Amino acid sequence: MLGYVTRRLGVAALLAFGVATLTFALLWWAPGDSRGALLLSGFGDPVTSTASAEVEGPLQSYADWVGRLFRGDLGYSETQNRPVGRVLGDALPHTLALSSVGLLLAALLGVGTGVLQAARAGSRLDRALAVLTVVLYSAPSFWVGLLLIRLFVGGPFDRGPFSALQMSGVGPPGGAVGWIDYVPYLVLPALTLGLVLGAGIARFTRANMVEILEQEYIRAARGRGLGELRVLFRHALRAALIPLISLLGVYLPMLLTGAVFVETVFERTGVGWEMVRAIQRQDIPVVAGGALLFGFVTVVANLVADLLYGWADPRIGDAQRG
Repeated sequence: MLGYVTRRLGVAALLAFGVATLTFALLWWAPGDSRGALLLSGFGDPVTSTASAEVEGPLQSYADWVGRLFRGDLGYSETQNRPVGRVLGDALPHTLALSSVGLLLAALLGVGTGVLQAARAGSRLDRALAVLTVVLYSAPSFWVGLLLIRLFVGGPFDRGPFSALQMSGVGPPGGAVGWIDYVPYLVLPALTLGLVLGAGIARFTRANMVEILEQEYIRAARGRGLGELRVLFRHALRAALIPLISLLGVYLPMLLTGAVFVETVFERTGVGWEMVRAIQRQDIPVVAGGALLFGFVTVVANLVADLLYGWADPRIGDAQRG
């Protein structure tokens, strides 16, 4: 198992290096004056940085840029007059809160719906949920967000406890007293991500559960007189959850990219919101920093998924040794 972990760490390091290289290359050869902005650090002059980049060339400039990355220097945002690390650092907690709650909702809704469909496979309920999950899985996240705003803010469900839900911002204008003050601002954005990603999890869970419920050991469990709920959740679902771990490396990056659209729709401060503003203002250092952050999160997510899958199914590590 140690050899498997070491190999996965080595692959992750190479992928992270590739992400940094690709980000630099795309911005270096992009049209416009992106070279000087990419290398801008501290209170430097973009014109001077561009001239220096032209003299040094791409290889030396790339080496200087990577050296700054290892020191934690992502550059300086001229439009916000502060370091890129501080811009993204202030926005990251809001994106992590949105992504974490969205992933939790996606797992609960997706696994619950998939198990229900598998238990009632072929029924009208199964077919209706299949249509619903296809629609949600195919729909853009910003469209689902706009639909939720229409339903819960000034719409038919804007009553009772739902009337407290907010459609923009991350917290009360005067500042929050406790974490509960952030909940009304988090529910609709997180539900948007949860519905879109949960639809994919539901379809994956249903397919696995239907196949597992036809296995011999499930029939044997039923033959021993075990209740249907125990068979579903104690035996079938446990086996179906192992392949779901492999989706972790795919869905975590999707959460971040989905957060870009969701934060824009709900006017919610976060890394996605900052990147959209940076693109509009042509703030290259912030764009580069956000791209690196998303790329590194993707690499880490795939690494975690690989390690969890190897832990959950020791045959993976044995196959790697073989």
